[in-house]
Amino acid sequence: MNENQKAYEQTVNNFVELNAQQVEERLANGEKTILYIGKPVCPYCQRFVPKLDNVREQNDLTIHYLNSLNTQTDPEIKALRDKMEVPLVPQVVTIDGPDAFTNLNIDSGASEEKLTELLA
Repeated sequence: MNENQKAYEQTVNNFVELNAQQVEERLANGEKTILYIGKPVCPYCQRFVPKLDNVREQNDLTIHYLNSLNTQTDPEIKALRDKMEVPLVPQVVTIDGPDAFTNLNIDSGASEEKLTELLA
């Protein structure tokens, strides 16, 4: 694991990690959720998570995290990403109600100000 991956892992420790099944349960139950989808080996994700973590800290938010590393081998992750229209990571999706979600369509260059506007 390189330094960027280590830093990424340390940062996402501030998030609540979920598996695909847990995300599906939250979606079915309509549990309000801010879901970050990304993976440790993605350089764009590595650049994005510190900004998301700062926004989390400044606004006292809970961020949930789905590690999408195994998308190709895990049909549950693939199905969830397809449903939520997340072809690329990093991405943030909010669960707004039972079977209702919003893909924020952000990219790794999104500013902390933009993230705060969308999430806080």
